[in-house]
Amino acid sequence: MKKHRSLCRWIAICVLGLTAWGEEPLRAAEERFTFVAMGCMPYGNENFAAYERLLAEINRQRPAFTVHCGDTKGGGVPPTEAFLKQVHGWFDSLEGAAIYTPGDNEWTDVHRANNGNQDPAVWLAKVRTEYFSAERSMGRAPIPLVTQRREAGFEKFVENARWTRGGVVFATVHVVGSNNNNSPEIPGAVAEFRERDAANAAWVRATFAEARATGAAGVAFFFQAQPFAQSAGIAGRVSGFKNFLDVMEAEAVAWKKPVLLVNADEHRYRLEIGMPFELGGEVRANVTRLATFGAGDIHAVKVTVDASSSQVFLCGPLLIPGNALPVLPRAKKASEAK
Repeated sequence: MKKHRSLCRWIAICVLGLTAWGEEPLRAAEERFTFVAMGCMPYGNENFAAYERLLAEINRQRPAFTVHCGDTKGGGVPPTEAFLKQVHGWFDSLEGAAIYTPGDNEWTDVHRANNGNQDPAVWLAKVRTEYFSAERSMGRAPIPLVTQRREAGFEKFVENARWTRGGVVFATVHVVGSNNNNSPEIPGAVAEFRERDAANAAWVRATFAEARATGAAGVAFFFQAQPFAQSAGIAGRVSGFKNFLDVMEAEAVAWKKPVLLVNADEHRYRLEIGMPFELGGEVRANVTRLATFGAGDIHAVKVTVDASSSQVFLCGPLLIPGNALPVLPRAKKASEAK
């Protein structure tokens, strides 16, 4: 009987690709899994309970990882180091891995009078120190990350991170609202913007290069800003995002395989499968944009990743029981869909 069981196990290893000691299947690169993304929350004490319900639901769902796309507080709420640590604690309460990319409210917008006219550069340094001191995610089951600190000339951009799972390459890129900090009226802002903009462009290119080198099935990026002029109804591109959009579009077109762009900032769920990067631009069929909920709508988005699917990224809302129902996009009429 023992010999029979050993034979059956050997057959299972050969047929199913299982290891002899119960490790992950040899075909791990083709696994199907889910991740969750959120952004622009919790945005004030009145939303803390709802935000904690969201975190509890994420733990119940057990995604492979969770990404917060920035803006942990409202733009008119003064920053404090205590709140940075409170947010860090929330991330570490997630059972799996938690990855974060900064938003403008954490640092760019602290120059406002209602924030005490504080220095954005000081708060950017605090954000980097608090969340990006090591090349690993937060959460109770952290994962290793490759960050831009490894690239000569871009060592300070520790927040730009990359990881791979299931034959797909994922990356955060530090692109924020408020015109990406390209603001001449703020001392030092334009210089900061130009340096980070160059780093972001290099990081996007490096991420696609990694995807090509590893034969990835898809690429996904996470960032805080809503940079797409066609979605905002603005004619032409906003200058603070032009280089980022140009590089992303060129790389996505050359890549040809599925690309997922996940952003916050609008506070409204949005899913566009096939999209132009600018008003009147060509629709890029291989690019999907997914916008998170935010502000008072304390919900998330959930993505199933399936490298064997032609779409790779299967996206939808994750509505949290007990939280107020969110504002959802109005369904288009047939006459509007043309």
